[in-house]
Amino acid sequence: MGCVLCEETELTDRGKIIGVTGGIACGKSTVCQLLAQKGAFVIDLDQVGHQLLQNTSSVFGQLLSTFGTTILDGNGTISRSKLGEIVFTDSEARKQLDSIMHPVIVEKSRHSAHQFVEGDSSRIAVIDSPLLIEVNGHETVDLVIVVITDAHTQKQRLIKRSHDQKRPIDCHQIEARIKAQLPLSEKVKYADFVIDNSGAVDKLGLKVDELWGILTS
Repeated sequence: MGCVLCEETELTDRGKIIGVTGGIACGKSTVCQLLAQKGAFVIDLDQVGHQLLQNTSSVFGQLLSTFGTTILDGNGTISRSKLGEIVFTDSEARKQLDSIMHPVIVEKSRHSAHQFVEGDSSRIAVIDSPLLIEVNGHETVDLVIVVITDAHTQKQRLIKRSHDQKRPIDCHQIEARIKAQLPLSEKVKYADFVIDNSGAVDKLGLKVDELWGILTS
């Protein structure tokens, strides 16, 4: 799978840009953490998105005008949970959110990735993106890694994570979040490498070791 690059980047020696995606609660962030421990530069698109919810961001006003002031928390920033309640149950609202957020997120993440790898073929930048394929981000990276797990494990991890974050969700909300993303069966069609994270953490580490060997060969 080729990377769509700007002309000047194609003319310079550079490292690899990897896109890591997968279903919600499948463990893609854990995979990215393991890659970071090996020396990769990880760009977390969720974190980039969180920054855009601050009242100093370039899209803050547009978000307010689209979804209203009810999405604000007590600090005057946009509440992820309040915004999530709207977009996870309304496909049109989710499209509106995506149209506002994703162009900015993509621009910021690609700029950071290219800055890191340019001029050094040994460097590896990893873009941690839950919606890599949905927003055609797979066309802008060199390799696509898809992290999957079985449906039961995915739901159990999502429940645990929501409780750990002190934002427990019910079965209806779980189904809505899973259905809001492209099915795993579709995502794997775009993959250059698939990591099945249905098992224990030590097995995941071995799979990441295998992946790292491929990336650095």
